[in-house]
Amino acid sequence: MTPRFSGKGFYQNVYIFLLVTGIILMVFAYLLYRHTFISLLIPAGVVLLAGMIAFVAVRKHYNRVYGIRGFFYALSNSLLAYGGMVAFLFLLINYYGASTVDEGLVVPIKRKHLAIDSTGRITRLEKPSIIIHHQGVDKELVFDFARYPQVIAAEYVVIDYSRGFFGYDILHSYDVVQKLPEPEP
Repeated sequence: MTPRFSGKGFYQNVYIFLLVTGIILMVFAYLLYRHTFISLLIPAGVVLLAGMIAFVAVRKHYNRVYGIRGFFYALSNSLLAYGGMVAFLFLLINYYGASTVDEGLVVPIKRKHLAIDSTGRITRLEKPSIIIHHQGVDKELVFDFARYPQVIAAEYVVIDYSRGFFGYDILHSYDVVQKLPEPEP
């Protein structure tokens, strides 16, 4: 008599595959997040909502496959696997569904993060960055080391962006300027 196929090993591999895929897609979602003017609460809310819905749907099956009781493992797997996938898809659709019309805007610098001391010497090997405020969101823009003098002297940032599919702006490029150009009479 042959043993009956229970499928536990298969489903364990499926859950592991979904977990690894969700974690990888969450990393890609972070990369898309860096180019999107969106509050961190929105992608985190998407992860929580999708993860909780998936948790309710797969908890009993997950516990049966792994032979465990409780909710911690099923919840963490659901948040990382399904939440990561849905958050990535949300940001991906917003990014690639963006309008093709680029808009330009000059934004004042809110804060600078420079690793220099009072004498002007670089104290840490840290790239210069600035924080701007656009659409109710503070966004950090990081520059190369070669741009240190320009970032120190800058007061404004010129950004090129387009409107995303869900309404969250997508940052295409940015550069610092020392002062606003004079308007022509």
